[in-house]
Amino acid sequence: MFNDFIKHYNIIRSILRDVFLYGCFSREDLGEKRKLSSRKISYEIRRIQQYVETEFIKTDRDGRNKLLALTSDSIRTTENFLVKTYMTKSFTHSDLILYFSLLLILNAEDKDLSFQEIEEYLIGEGLISYDNISSKTVERKLHEMCKEKGILKCQTIKRTKYYNVAEDILKELDNKEIEDLLTAVSLLKNIVFPVTAGYYMEQSLKDYARYERRMVLALRDDFQYKNLHFHPVIEEQVLCQILKAIHERRYVRLDYILPAAKTNVDNRPLLKPYKIRYDISCGRLYLVSYDLQNRCIISRLDRIESIEVCKNTFEKGYLEEFYRRSIKYSWSSVPLAAGHKPEKICLEITIDRPRENYIIEKIRSEVPEGTIERISEGCYHLHVFVNDSNEMVPWIRSYSGYIKVIQGRGLLNKITEDWKEMLDNYGAI
Repeated sequence: MFNDFIKHYNIIRSILRDVFLYGCFSREDLGEKRKLSSRKISYEIRRIQQYVETEFIKTDRDGRNKLLALTSDSIRTTENFLVKTYMTKSFTHSDLILYFSLLLILNAEDKDLSFQEIEEYLIGEGLISYDNISSKTVERKLHEMCKEKGILKCQTIKRTKYYNVAEDILKELDNKEIEDLLTAVSLLKNIVFPVTAGYYMEQSLKDYARYERRMVLALRDDFQYKNLHFHPVIEEQVLCQILKAIHERRYVRLDYILPAAKTNVDNRPLLKPYKIRYDISCGRLYLVSYDLQNRCIISRLDRIESIEVCKNTFEKGYLEEFYRRSIKYSWSSVPLAAGHKPEKICLEITIDRPRENYIIEKIRSEVPEGTIERISEGCYHLHVFVNDSNEMVPWIRSYSGYIKVIQGRGLLNKITEDWKEMLDNYGAI
């Protein structure tokens, strides 16, 4: 899906993270961090700005350095503008001419043509010259349009391949059904991974409706989203490679950005990819994999520079037990450390019944592994086991005034220190 639109997305992904999303690095600082020339960084930044509209980019200054950042209003726009950064591949003139020439020939003849007939037509009409394009390139383009794009169909008769334009897979749908399909895709493109595929499908449907059906479509934005995360889309090229490796049970090696404290650790071990976890609250994707000793390895997708999918395969049936043991009590992404037991946490929930009774039901749905015990009128205890209680802190903060930690000393100390720091910042203490 991605390779047809982008060749070298790794550098673009790094610049999007470090310049526009997370770091707000200057060109000079990023060059030093990534070991890239200032000219290369400037070139890639300009390419990104060609696809991300000016209204989504804000500029600040730190002395002489210009800092760029992305900004968006989810009320004003629900479109994930980062999808367009995948469209930065530079097609050659010959690529474009050959692509359209093949479609034009097959449409004009309206019959199955062999490779030799297509080749003679291209040369006879002066559409190509073998001074700058080879016969193998034409054959490779036909294969790509059949197997990868599905634009053409191919049948072999007596060892000779014949090509024609593929049948319209939507011909059984009327125009109203096409509009309904487009409405469904416009919703799902933002809530079903991978998001980029939904955007590409939506654009293809719009082009199909306009150019094949001659339909006039009104521009509509029927859906509004709350807490929609745009940034995971830049990891989707990596996500698709990982999902393919999981499906085919292939070993992988990751080019992984380790935290500064772990620079001595091997960042390219041979791994068995098993699951993708998605933390909806912060919009972060994780790969759960196992090394050759079957130790659980959690990798944040926003730290993966690139992925190498190996040819060797592995059996995955026995990994379910390892996964259940290490991740069962994970609040978000932290596995259970070897030799440790899950930590028992008890939280006291105080509500003003019956007006706030919905809070109990909300917590019950958010912590399905926990048990809620009624202690008295308006007072409940939530018991839950977790691998790392620090992961619960953001969730507990979201219920400030309702929840109090009564068991879990590390968690209690963390929450207490956070509140003290907050009150100090506001001058309350």
